[in-house]
Amino acid sequence: MNLQSELDALANRIASFSGPPKVSDKTWKGFVQNSVVALMAGGESSRYAAVLEGKKVQKNAHELPNGDTMIEMCIRSYREAGIKDFVALVYHNSHSVEERLGDGSSLGVNITYCQDPDPPAGKGGAIRNALETGAIPKDKYLFVVNPDDVILNYPGSFVRHIGEGFLEGENKGMVATAVLGMGQPYPGTGMLVNGNQVVDTQMYPFIPVPFHAGATVFSPKVFPRFIKMFSLKEKSDFESALFPVLAEENKLWSVVIDKGVYIPVNDLKAYKQLVKLLDEGEKWLK
Repeated sequence: MNLQSELDALANRIASFSGPPKVSDKTWKGFVQNSVVALMAGGESSRYAAVLEGKKVQKNAHELPNGDTMIEMCIRSYREAGIKDFVALVYHNSHSVEERLGDGSSLGVNITYCQDPDPPAGKGGAIRNALETGAIPKDKYLFVVNPDDVILNYPGSFVRHIGEGFLEGENKGMVATAVLGMGQPYPGTGMLVNGNQVVDTQMYPFIPVPFHAGATVFSPKVFPRFIKMFSLKEKSDFESALFPVLAEENKLWSVVIDKGVYIPVNDLKAYKQLVKLLDEGEKWLK
């Protein structure tokens, strides 16, 4: 008995995936023309403060050493897949996002802005607010993405992959698709224990529990849930409140991304990792 074999067995018990079927270019074009991307860019990013060094900049608009920003790179990836309409949900240091992106014309897209509720009401409240103000159309598909959840070196189009996953789920009656990572490295030495005796150890073992990787695709059919479930005065995220309800109702689909392409850039360590990869020539998804 060893730790890796136990983790492999856990992976087989806890999740099974298949890739989504490809759709025709005609079907894809119709889908993306009826889609909007919500860029979650309102967070305070307290763990990122060491990177900003006092700058009054929202972290997604913080300029990287190569002169780019995470939010612009994210926008380009969705643009290359055919989506042209974006709404930035902003709050903390919102001026920095608007000054960097403008109306989106320099990127070949259309960008509008929606100020999050005050005080912030979490991702659930931010989306409800944008729906009620009309910033998010109630009749279009919605990609909700965290630009700081970075995808690197994806084999093919990440956006088309997750969109095709959503369309597969929609054909099965689902109203939302969560983008999942396969798991994450354990931040230390993992140990296999039998009756208090350590029988195997492994540095930074990969824990194969699928996790939400910062992107979700919603059908317009789910929008009334945001109005009903989320407050504009209390902080709540849709992952903790809406996902369990949809899962219980068999309305939540998933699509998985490959291991090793995802970096959540939340702190100085992750920022340095991202900069190193960019210096080494790693490419953002297209």
